[in-house]
Amino acid sequence: QGGKRVAVKGESKDRISGLPRNVIDRILELLQVHDAARTSILSRMWRYNWASLPNLVLNHHFNRSFKKESHYNFKEVVDDILLLHIGDIVKFVLDTRGARMPSHAVIDKWMLYVTRNGVKDLTLRISDNDTYTLPSSVFNCSTLTKLKLFKCVFKPPNPFLGFLNLTTLHLKGTTFVPATLYCVIKAPLLVNLSLDLCRGTQYLNIVSPGLKRLYVADSHSYLVLDCFMNCTNLRLLGLKFNGVIDNPTNDKISTLAKLLVSSTALEVLSLDSFFVELLSVDVVLNGIPFTLNCLWRLLLDIDFSKMGLISRTLQLIKNSPNLSELGICVHATSDNAEAILKYLDTPSYLERPLDKLEYVVINDFKNSEVELLFVKLLLSLTPSLLRMCIAQQTDIDIDVALELMRFPRVSPRAELFYSQRTFFDFGCVDL
Repeated sequence: QGGKRVAVKGESKDRISGLPRNVIDRILELLQVHDAARTSILSRMWRYNWASLPNLVLNHHFNRSFKKESHYNFKEVVDDILLLHIGDIVKFVLDTRGARMPSHAVIDKWMLYVTRNGVKDLTLRISDNDTYTLPSSVFNCSTLTKLKLFKCVFKPPNPFLGFLNLTTLHLKGTTFVPATLYCVIKAPLLVNLSLDLCRGTQYLNIVSPGLKRLYVADSHSYLVLDCFMNCTNLRLLGLKFNGVIDNPTNDKISTLAKLLVSSTALEVLSLDSFFVELLSVDVVLNGIPFTLNCLWRLLLDIDFSKMGLISRTLQLIKNSPNLSELGICVHATSDNAEAILKYLDTPSYLERPLDKLEYVVINDFKNSEVELLFVKLLLSLTPSLLRMCIAQQTDIDIDVALELMRFPRVSPRAELFYSQRTFFDFGCVDL
């Protein structure tokens, strides 16, 4: 009392230092590397605790935290961290954005060091205005299980045995340069593969029969899907194309359809309007019927001004008898489409109700008559519907909102939400 501090018996005891070593390591892992290094001044016991951490995350946040220091040198800091490190480096994240690098030879040296020290999870992100050619030390690293590359040149040595233990491969802004005719990647244990805005994918040949999750976003050339024909265990497939191909060949169309036919275990499918349009060609509709029995989530980017895309959307929904979640992103629409309105007003192409569908999300809703009729159709065919969310970027139209609320719902539990908030990031499929 009286503002005096009362001493408590045992108060001076260092309780943190008395924690089990695995708990101390976990605490240090939650800190930035430089903050973990500062704990070395606490006591003699703490001097080298941080140096044996298996995870070194030198990300963009790590780089930015030093920028205010006038004598900061990114190369010297990383050199010191690696020089003082003790034991294996299981996870290594390096982000050079905003850092002044004297040459790529420095990164080569760091890659050689971590690949010789048991690295399993490697992430390398290069500055946006630069590219980095991956050194042979990474290709020859047999311990790698996860590899994430951003803005790199992927040129395997010849011969290249492959990534024999790799389970996850994520490449963004990466350029493939084949040493021979094709860039062959043998990864027998690969489960997750993501190719995001990569170049040279026409030279790519991936051998991975156990692949379960595949996401491809391309903008330079249409990806040849033939190399995935042996991936019959796909559970998640996301395809996005940001370019324009006026006249896709029948080979491309049939290859996509064959990939869907062969993916009998597919659970999640995401297609943008380009790929949906490929499937809307009559030769596919008449020649290659398929049913996606395991599919429970379907994400589609739809142009509501094109009859073929709407027809194929309904066909995919119809051929997915266990579908429980449906996401639609309105790519474009039309207010002057009498043929489409007549088509949607005659739902004879759906012989049965969609009795497994519980959740529907429609993003970028544009309030057109075609979209309204599409929503009305779904509400009348979904007896198990629990929630439908409709989001638009413009101000809410009260008249449209009232019309939506008046639509009859076959499900007594169905809730309808209409707002300006986007309910999910349609363009991204998490791996």
